[in-house]
Amino acid sequence: MGLGTRRNLIVLAIIVAVLAIIPFALGFNQYYILLAATSLIFAVFVIAWNIIGGYAGQLDLAPMAYIGVGGIVTAELLKYYGITPWVGMFIGAGASMALAAAVGYPTFRFGIKEVWYALLTASLVVILNNITHLPQVLGSFDHYLPAKTGWYYLIFYRYQNIYYVILGLFVATVLINLLISNSKTGYYLRAIREDELAAEALGIDVRKYKLKALLTYAGILGFTGYLYIVLQGTYSYQTFNSPTSLSIAIMGIVGGLGSIAGAFTSAMFLKTVEEYLRGTIGATIPGLYLLIYGILLIIVGIFKPEGIAALFNWVKKKVGFENRGM
Repeated sequence: MGLGTRRNLIVLAIIVAVLAIIPFALGFNQYYILLAATSLIFAVFVIAWNIIGGYAGQLDLAPMAYIGVGGIVTAELLKYYGITPWVGMFIGAGASMALAAAVGYPTFRFGIKEVWYALLTASLVVILNNITHLPQVLGSFDHYLPAKTGWYYLIFYRYQNIYYVILGLFVATVLINLLISNSKTGYYLRAIREDELAAEALGIDVRKYKLKALLTYAGILGFTGYLYIVLQGTYSYQTFNSPTSLSIAIMGIVGGLGSIAGAFTSAMFLKTVEEYLRGTIGATIPGLYLLIYGILLIIVGIFKPEGIAALFNWVKKKVGFENRGM
């Protein structure tokens, strides 16, 4: 284990320890724990997006497609067949990966990239929204999880339990990112991000590694989808939500492409601000929280266009070390 890897694991352990005491620090106030869990699950989404968007440099705008497919498959298996989410989430992840393969293989095979790839993935969310809106699929109504609680269902009266489940998934997602970042795959993906034609000329199988990144990212989101539905309390065709999908990509970009720490900080800060403003100012002045949220994004874009990662890189230089990973 190299020095850089050991340092990353120590930093991760410190972050997890801080996150673990948040419910205690909040006095187990259920509203604030729900807000913290929502911010943390978006951190998972953004760190997963970092694999395809940060390392591979593909502007994927379809995270809610994979979250929705994985979550709804898991929820439907529980609702109609009694299959525990502990099994259903793996099936949901598989369904999301199958969707990613069906979209990604021909897309990468025919060299669709940059803005065209972004438009194609954005349209995937809209297509799934319209398909599931059909009466034969989900229809126009909200669907609810079984009115049961316990670890078998991953449904609880209080939010701290689901918060710690999400925390465990956060750790797994960061470790997957670190594993990829410090592997041959990570180096190849960064080469593709910097110059795809040059990477191909050097003998890198560009299509293979982009598809590998896409499947990994989609699998994590599909696995997490059910937990997102639990926090939302319901699912419907509106689960395939384009603005939410876009916001995940924006958080990844603001965090800095390829930076795990930047992705985490961006997601936690921006989502917490968004949810807090929605629940306070948004109740009296509808839509104002969106304006404030947009202003925050503009400020970051003007003063730190490289993303929050630039601040972390500056700190690393000041303390005298730089390493790839966190």
